[in-house]
Amino acid sequence: MFLPRSSLNALNTNHIDLWFIEPHQLSTEAMTSLRALLSNEETLKLQQYKNKPAQHTSTVTRALCRLILAQYTNKTPASLKFIRNRHGKPELVDNINALRFNLSHNNELIVMVVCANDDIGCDIENPKRKISIEPISRRYFAKQEHKQLSHLTGEQQKQRFFEIWTLKEAFVKATGIGIALGLDTFYFDLKKRLTQNVDINFNDHYSLDKFAPWQCHQTLFNEQSLAICRTSTLQQTIKYFDAKHLLTN
Repeated sequence: MFLPRSSLNALNTNHIDLWFIEPHQLSTEAMTSLRALLSNEETLKLQQYKNKPAQHTSTVTRALCRLILAQYTNKTPASLKFIRNRHGKPELVDNINALRFNLSHNNELIVMVVCANDDIGCDIENPKRKISIEPISRRYFAKQEHKQLSHLTGEQQKQRFFEIWTLKEAFVKATGIGIALGLDTFYFDLKKRLTQNVDINFNDHYSLDKFAPWQCHQTLFNEQSLAICRTSTLQQTIKYFDAKHLLTN
């Protein structure tokens, strides 16, 4: 069941809130309202887009980020200010409630995860899109993951590729470093997975804390491959919220 709102109190009980919206379904009136929330800097950047679908998706993503975080901060969406770390990951200015968030999007779906206190990252990919699995996995994945994929064929191989890909993207986004961390420095073994929770493993050249309490979750959501990674010692509860409700409140 998808509920319209969450709260800071819920986040502090170790919940992860996942907000989602399908950007192509928004009306002209809704888009006008969303544009009004953006800063002058954001508006100028969006005007530079030459690809109209990408401009549309990015507009929704930026405005929705403001709408969602306003649910937890008691501030107006337009008043929120952001900074980026040296690797480009955005964070809230004056973040007294220690909110952590991350977004992922394509032209079919936008998702945003929010939690309190801990590093978090998410990623979605359309598993139906064409991809050159063998050369990408050989060049960028850990050798353990490339070997997993080499034993699979057809749709099974493609599904496993996107499961691994989204997990890796969510993890490097959660660290705040991004792909500069090295996608081959860690790996996920999905051969014996029984649940949506997946263990992460580290190779010798992984440069960060190998004992951090990472929890990673991978599933299929709205026909998209979805992964979430968070550092926490407590069991995670993920709640899903349809962000369309925020446009009518």
